[in-house]
Amino acid sequence: MNQVVIPAAAIGLAVLGAACEAPRAAAPVGSVMQAPRETTMKPSTTTTTADSPAAEQQRWHVERLARLQAPDGWLTLVGLDFLEEGVAMAGRGAEATLRYAGCASDRIGRFEVAGETVRFLPEPDAEVSIERGVAGEPLTADDAGPPSVVRSGTVSMTLVRRNGRLALRVRDSESPTRVDFQGIELFPDDRTRCVQARVIPARAGELLPITNVMGFEESQPIAATLEFELDGAAHTLVAMPAGEGRLFVVFGDETNGRETYGGGRFLEVPAPTGGRTTIDFNRAYNPPCAFTAFATCPLPPAANRLPVRIEAGERAPRSTPHSE
Repeated sequence: MNQVVIPAAAIGLAVLGAACEAPRAAAPVGSVMQAPRETTMKPSTTTTTADSPAAEQQRWHVERLARLQAPDGWLTLVGLDFLEEGVAMAGRGAEATLRYAGCASDRIGRFEVAGETVRFLPEPDAEVSIERGVAGEPLTADDAGPPSVVRSGTVSMTLVRRNGRLALRVRDSESPTRVDFQGIELFPDDRTRCVQARVIPARAGELLPITNVMGFEESQPIAATLEFELDGAAHTLVAMPAGEGRLFVVFGDETNGRETYGGGRFLEVPAPTGGRTTIDFNRAYNPPCAFTAFATCPLPPAANRLPVRIEAGERAPRSTPHSE
């Protein structure tokens, strides 16, 4: 994990309903909110006032799920294959070292790895394309700029660096995880879990050790510490930068491994104003690792493990790839 990357499915979702207002209606307990695979949205069966917090919560979650289920969303991950020195053939056939059923042919081309350089050479007449790269020339990993992507059939292979090593992040738009996705249950919207926080900016260069689900640890920059109260008790969370002044929090609580995913949840916090911001735990969402074993999500640092139950936001998916 070279840096904590904010999942694309989350960007822009936390700013809706930043104010902590009393709800006029709430979603029923255990309701499943799911965005359909097509752009047409099904009408909600929950009765809410259009501008109520519960309605905003529904809009936020429909958008969140639509991004999660996108053709290049987290549900499409089918592989994180670390590259070894030498040559590896890719395709759907039995002779392929990198075998993906969604490729257009048995042999689409070979990856050649020499030290830190990776090239892709397509097979003659193979149905394959390269984005942000040229056949036979060095490809770009995601830590060096917009990454190169090799596409064939329903499969895309993106060159990434994870845990200090070059790898292919493989997606298939027809992955069973995406095709069979049944939505995510939410806790009922609870305005007591939307609180104001004091923002204490971090010192220049301040870092925090972060461990990911694969056990790899790396220090990450801290943006601020958030001080807030829940049910009369004082708590803090350490936040990382999320772009455009917003903050990103990886937190754990006493529901993890039971009602919520065992590896914690993610939360975006609006950009501070006048040294204060809003933490809305109703917007807490599952990390990609709750859906796939091929993501490398950060785990909550010790400073962000709250000794309370946060019964707000997303519940755990019905099945998770990592046993807790």
